[in-house]
Amino acid sequence: MARPVKPRKLLIPHRNISFVPEGDSVQNAESITLLSEEYETIKLVDYERMNHLEAANILHVSRSTLTRIYEKARKKIAECLVEGKTLKLSGGNSIYIENWFRCEKCNSIFNIPDKKRFGENCPVCSSVSIKSFQKSDLKL
Repeated sequence: MARPVKPRKLLIPHRNISFVPEGDSVQNAESITLLSEEYETIKLVDYERMNHLEAANILHVSRSTLTRIYEKARKKIAECLVEGKTLKLSGGNSIYIENWFRCEKCNSIFNIPDKKRFGENCPVCSSVSIKSFQKSDLKL
């Protein structure tokens, strides 16, 4: 029996992201789900140009685990491109390294590293209607 997968540690929450082939609607297109840890791996390795060891240290996984996540993510992206499927981002098994918040007024997502500067207000609109960010906020 395989060992249970530990939650992956992510830097920031991701926005609702969905890529739909041109001419299709989200309802009609077949879709593939890219997990948050797969998205984060692609971002660190391909977009931020980190090597696998650096990215693995950020996500708190081994280099070999990061490589498996990376290969899985690239296969999903390639399948979407070649077969014209919709690509959706989903929560996956992950936790956030820092505490994040969502403003109920302007819907911004942010962390508050300096509470002395911002207090308990939204740094974008200064609203006091902020809630702790939950994974359930990432509805697709």
